[in-house]
Amino acid sequence: MNYIVNSLAQSEVHVARYYYSHGAYIAAINRAQSAISDYRDVPALEEATYILYKSYDALGMVELRDDTRRIMENSYPQSEYMGKGFKSADNPWYKFW
Repeated sequence: MNYIVNSLAQSEVHVARYYYSHGAYIAAINRAQSAISDYRDVPALEEATYILYKSYDALGMVELRDDTRRIMENSYPQSEYMGKGFKSADNPWYKFW
Protein backbone atom coordinates (compact mmCIF):
# COMPACT_ATOMS: atom_id res chain seq x y z
CA MET A 1 0.00 0.00 0.00
CA ASN A 2 2.87 2.38 0.80
CA TYR A 3 4.34 1.76 -2.64
CA ILE A 4 1.06 2.72 -4.32
CA VAL A 5 0.69 5.90 -2.26
CA ASN A 6 4.31 6.88 -2.97
CA SER A 7 3.80 6.23 -6.68
CA LEU A 8 0.67 8.36 -6.80
CA ALA A 9 2.39 11.22 -5.01
CA GLN A 10 5.44 10.98 -7.27
CA SER A 11 3.16 11.05 -10.30
CA GLU A 12 1.59 14.32 -9.13
CA VAL A 13 5.03 15.82 -8.55
CA HIS A 14 6.22 14.62 -11.96
CA VAL A 15 3.34 16.47 -13.62
CA ALA A 16 4.10 19.57 -11.52
CA ARG A 17 7.75 19.40 -12.61
CA TYR A 18 6.64 19.10 -16.25
CA TYR A 19 4.43 22.18 -15.94
CA TYR A 20 7.24 24.11 -14.26
CA SER A 21 9.74 23.19 -16.96
CA HIS A 22 7.32 24.43 -19.63
CA GLY A 23 6.66 27.76 -17.91
CA ALA A 24 3.15 26.93 -16.68
CA TYR A 25 3.91 28.10 -13.16
CA ILE A 26 0.33 28.39 -11.92
CA ALA A 27 -0.43 24.85 -13.08
CA ALA A 28 2.77 23.68 -11.37
CA ILE A 29 1.71 25.40 -8.15
CA ASN A 30 -1.73 23.77 -8.31
CA ARG A 31 -0.29 20.28 -8.85
CA ALA A 32 2.35 20.68 -6.13
CA GLN A 33 -0.25 21.98 -3.66
CA SER A 34 -2.50 19.08 -4.58
CA ALA A 35 0.27 16.60 -3.82
CA ILE A 36 1.05 18.30 -0.51
CA SER A 37 -2.58 18.37 0.60
CA ASP A 38 -3.50 14.86 -0.57
CA TYR A 39 -0.46 12.89 0.65
CA ARG A 40 1.36 12.75 3.97
CA ASP A 41 4.79 11.42 4.87
CA VAL A 42 5.90 10.54 1.34
CA PRO A 43 9.34 11.37 -0.08
CA ALA A 44 7.88 13.26 -3.06
CA LEU A 45 6.68 16.11 -0.85
CA GLU A 46 10.19 17.54 -0.64
CA GLU A 47 10.29 18.08 -4.39
CA ALA A 48 6.69 19.36 -4.38
CA THR A 49 7.66 22.02 -1.86
CA TYR A 50 10.69 22.95 -3.97
CA ILE A 51 8.50 23.28 -7.06
CA LEU A 52 6.24 25.62 -5.09
CA TYR A 53 9.28 27.67 -4.09
CA LYS A 54 10.63 27.93 -7.64
CA SER A 55 7.22 28.67 -9.14
CA TYR A 56 6.53 31.47 -6.68
CA ASP A 57 9.98 32.85 -7.46
CA ALA A 58 9.33 32.74 -11.21
CA LEU A 59 6.02 34.57 -10.76
CA GLY A 60 7.58 37.23 -8.53
CA MET A 61 5.47 36.32 -5.49
CA VAL A 62 8.12 37.28 -2.97
CA GLU A 63 6.19 36.73 0.27
CA LEU A 64 4.95 33.27 -0.73
CA ARG A 65 8.41 32.37 -2.01
CA ASP A 66 10.03 33.38 1.26
CA ASP A 67 7.40 31.53 3.31
CA THR A 68 7.90 28.40 1.22
CA ARG A 69 11.68 28.69 1.60
CA ARG A 70 11.30 28.81 5.39
CA ILE A 71 9.05 25.75 5.28
CA MET A 72 11.56 23.97 3.06
CA GLU A 73 14.49 24.82 5.36
CA ASN A 74 12.60 23.72 8.50
CA SER A 75 11.02 20.58 7.06
CA TYR A 76 13.97 19.40 4.96
CA PRO A 77 17.18 20.85 6.43
CA GLN A 78 19.41 18.47 4.42
CA SER A 79 17.58 19.04 1.13
CA GLU A 80 19.67 18.70 -2.00
CA TYR A 81 17.11 20.68 -3.98
CA MET A 82 17.98 23.96 -2.29
CA GLY A 83 21.63 23.54 -3.18
CA LYS A 84 21.55 21.74 -6.52
CA GLY A 85 18.03 22.26 -7.83
CA PHE A 86 16.34 19.65 -9.96
CA LYS A 87 18.21 16.59 -11.10
CA SER A 88 20.06 17.46 -14.26
CA ALA A 89 19.08 15.91 -17.57
CA ASP A 90 22.80 15.71 -18.33
CA ASN A 91 23.24 13.25 -15.48
CA PRO A 92 20.41 10.69 -15.70
CA TRP A 93 19.77 8.16 -12.94
CA TYR A 94 21.02 5.22 -15.02
CA LYS A 95 24.42 6.74 -15.80
CA PHE A 96 26.87 5.62 -13.13
CA TRP A 97 30.07 6.98 -14.64
